[in-house]
Order: sequence, then C-alpha cells, then structure tokens
Amino acid sequence: MTVLLLGDSNLVLLENQHPDLMPVAFGADVESRAVGGAWSGSLRGQVGDRNPAAYDAVVLSIGSSDSHPDYSSSPDLFRENVTRELERGGRWVALVPPGVARAHGPFDTGEVNALIKEYAAVLAELVTTHGGTAIEVRAVTDRLGPAAFDPDGRHLSRATYEALVPQIAAALDTMSR
Repeated sequence: MTVLLLGDSNLVLLENQHPDLMPVAFGADVESRAVGGAWSGSLRGQVGDRNPAAYDAVVLSIGSSDSHPDYSSSPDLFRENVTRELERGGRWVALVPPGVARAHGPFDTGEVNALIKEYAAVLAELVTTHGGTAIEVRAVTDRLGPAAFDPDGRHLSRATYEALVPQIAAALDTMSR
C-alpha cells in the first residue's frame, strides 16, 4: 500500500519521534510531505505535481495552525484550500485536530480550542463528503486526559499516537479492500 502523508506537525512528530509506529499505521511504502506548522494554504505546495489518486491512501492532518492568528486564515479559506486538494481525487483519511491542552502565550486556550473545533468540523465534513474517513483525535485525547499531550501542551504524546495507530491502520485497511 502506498500512502501519502500531508499536513502538519502531528504527522511529522509521528514520523520523527515515533518511527517504530509508522509501519504499524501506514505500512512500508510511505511518502511524507507533512511539515510542522503547516496550514491549509501549505497543502498545494505539499502535494505539488503529485496525483493523490495514484496513492492507495492520503493521510491528512491539518487545521490547528489555520486557527492561529499568524496565518490570517478563516473557515472559508480553510474550506477552499482543503476542497481544492480533495477534488484532485484519491482516498483520504483525516486526523481531525483535537485542540490543545495549553495554547502558547499570549493566546487563551479556550479561545484557541473553540477556533480549532470550528476548523475540525469543517475538515471532518469535507473529508467524509468526499468519501474519506475522519478520525476524531479528540476522542482519544479526551480519554487520555493530560497524558494525551507532550509537555508543551500542543503536540500529541506517544500514548495518543499509540491509541491512534490502530484506528489509522483500520481506516487504511478498509480502503485497500
């Protein structure tokens, strides 16, 4: 199975900090184009001249950075950017962003999470509307509580990845049938 990884630090950290989980989640043939800090406007460059439909699956993690004021994004722009890539075809699995345990200052964690929740809903809707699978990462982080995040309060912990990997593998397995 060939898998293309697109999006943000959630996939980068899985690849870089927990490489032992990569083959369990994605198999052996993985091309990662994900970049830490990516926002939906980054997807066009990550996909480049690749054809998402040529891969057995595309795994996408995006939305947390779009909610950050530095990116001047909006739910409408997010929708436009993600839709553009989904319409290129392929079988998509989205890791829907869960929010953060602690926003970096001077931002209020509650306000940041409210924004992330808005972008997460758009991502889940778009991916499922295009026939893909949306994995609600929040279900895992809510269950794990404080252990769900690294000490920075923004990135996922190994425990979260260990809980997500079987869900990712199951979604990809369903696509390969």
